[in-house]
Amino acid sequence: MEERDNINKFRKKRAGRKLLFRLAVLLLIVLVIILIVINWGSIIAPFKDAALDVSKGGFPVELPGSAGYTLNELGESFYLLTDTYIYTYHADGAQITNVQHGFQNPVSESNHKRVVVYDKNGKEFKLFSRTGEIYAKPMEDSIVFASIGNDDRCAVVTTSTRYSNYLYVYNGEGKQIFRWASPNYKIMQVEFSEDDKSIFVAALGAQNGELQQYIFRFDLGNAESHIWQTYIGSDISYELSCDSKSVYAITGGGCSRLDIETGELIATGVFGNTIHDIPQQDGAVCIVFSDPTSSGDVLTVYDDMFTDPKTLYIDKLTRACTDSGKYYVLSGSQLRSYDGALQEIKIYELDDVYSDMIIMNGYAYLLGYNEVQRIAL
Repeated sequence: MEERDNINKFRKKRAGRKLLFRLAVLLLIVLVIILIVINWGSIIAPFKDAALDVSKGGFPVELPGSAGYTLNELGESFYLLTDTYIYTYHADGAQITNVQHGFQNPVSESNHKRVVVYDKNGKEFKLFSRTGEIYAKPMEDSIVFASIGNDDRCAVVTTSTRYSNYLYVYNGEGKQIFRWASPNYKIMQVEFSEDDKSIFVAALGAQNGELQQYIFRFDLGNAESHIWQTYIGSDISYELSCDSKSVYAITGGGCSRLDIETGELIATGVFGNTIHDIPQQDGAVCIVFSDPTSSGDVLTVYDDMFTDPKTLYIDKLTRACTDSGKYYVLSGSQLRSYDGALQEIKIYELDDVYSDMIIMNGYAYLLGYNEVQRIAL
């Protein structure tokens, strides 16, 4: 009898352990299903792209016909923004899709997988992938500008009747995750950190009749207040960028480098000439200045302490780009490449005069009067 009772107890324990194991497996399956449902858009997007029936590729790509174009990269693809449509293309020139945006004054910004298009001084913006529109978001106030992070977060700066500006941040589904009412400062630029968890804001104020330019850092998970605030001078900011350690601010009078964690001013540089253009930064501060002695321009590259700048005079500059430590200059019907010391590497003779270019995947994509051309670098 005692032996039988022990066997029954053992069987009950084993059955209980089996039940707990089955419940744990069931709970795990439910959690996996919930995660798949929440992230379904991100999971299915690569498969949609792979199965997309694109047009026949090849260059030159004929322009669709518009009064003006914006050419920019979209990961390993590129897009054209016109006054009515956004067109996306594979790197080989095959058109992927075209979508009507419906804006009167469209402006765009992109990263490796998303494009944000907004109606400047209008009240709506839209987020696109290379295959189509993801969402549209109406705003209560007029949009001053918008920016995109390194993944799918967007920042939108609007006017306000009560404050100087409003700053909103949205996630990839169009949900607002952060808002800052700027009471006394006009927001000039915003820049996301590399992990998209923080945002840096260049904002302009005034005291006793003198302009004051500040850089703020906000963590997007903390809406209470800024993490730090640093005064960088009285000149208006033109560009804001960052890497994993520093924040770089370019103003009309110079450049500043701030510690990303504390906001401490690490280095400053002073400009003597007028800024003509600021190419997209690629590991170094690169600026094009107007040459006061001629009709040309001066491409200038600074190190992270803004000492010993390297300069290159360019006659009739059209566009300058940086990529992987090299510099590319479009001028007339020539494209020239330079190394990090601004020593000439190669001259490419072009078949036409082009108005814009992007450098991507070892190629230069050139925007002409009625076509996009591609040349190998």
